[in-house]
Amino acid sequence: MLRVNFRNKRSRKQFIFYSLMIALPVLQVVIFYFGVNINSILLAFKNYDRDTGDYVWTGFEHFTKMIKEMTTDVTWAFAFRNSVKVWLVSSVVSMALALFFSYYIYKRGVLKNFFRVMLFLPSIVSSIVMVILFRNLVDNFIPALVLRLGGEEMLGLLADHNTTMLVLIVYGIVMGFGTNVLLLSGAMSSISTSITEAAQIDGANRWCEFWRIVFPQIFPTFLTIFIISIANLFSNQLNLFSFYGSNAEAQFSTVGYILYKRTLSASYAEYSDLAAIGILLTLIIVPITLGIRKILEKVGPSND
Repeated sequence: MLRVNFRNKRSRKQFIFYSLMIALPVLQVVIFYFGVNINSILLAFKNYDRDTGDYVWTGFEHFTKMIKEMTTDVTWAFAFRNSVKVWLVSSVVSMALALFFSYYIYKRGVLKNFFRVMLFLPSIVSSIVMVILFRNLVDNFIPALVLRLGGEEMLGLLADHNTTMLVLIVYGIVMGFGTNVLLLSGAMSSISTSITEAAQIDGANRWCEFWRIVFPQIFPTFLTIFIISIANLFSNQLNLFSFYGSNAEAQFSTVGYILYKRTLSASYAEYSDLAAIGILLTLIIVPITLGIRKILEKVGPSND
């Protein structure tokens, strides 16, 4: 904790320096979070009066209403379960693959530039185009190929409820894969070659080099990506709107999809419910995100 003795010249200078350093981030939070979201926060405590066309203060009415809905409606049960499942699978699989390919590119493996472009390509192509191509692949091409190779007639992988969720998760991993590779490979490229060369002279193999040299150096970037994925847990709609519009079945819903769909069709009277949901989800995810970040910062490798 900073203690300031204003009679001491050095202490005053330290306080001024500290104040200037935190001024910009504090200003950013005030403008881009509270300034932008203050109306949404206030809406959660108001109700729309159809007669006057104004919002009137009602206190915690909408919070009580939405807590009851979120704890009793089976759609929300599916949504929370699917959101957590998607995050767990995506975090483990996507981050592991991103680390592998980033290290492969960093070590200048065969066709490294080809992989760099192809892995990032889905992120820059129109999402609608990618959805159409992917749907044709899993619902038309793969069943036709299986049948032609002598297999039995089968439903498309998206049409079959037994494989729908898995296919949607795989698509989500592929779509977000390139960005992670780009960030991680960029962090690896900043590692001094003298460090890895010294490790090789000492007889370190590729696994030892990655785990003891490379990963500790890029851990801050890895941690940032991982923490952002946690913060986005309830906003990930799993591309359901791109595949199904507003007609996705409840068993495949995520929290992000429910919010996205309800926001598109919301009336003035429903904005207060949505604002209350946003605050409730924030109260859930913020302590989880900060707690996991603190744990990982303590147990994570040091780059010293």
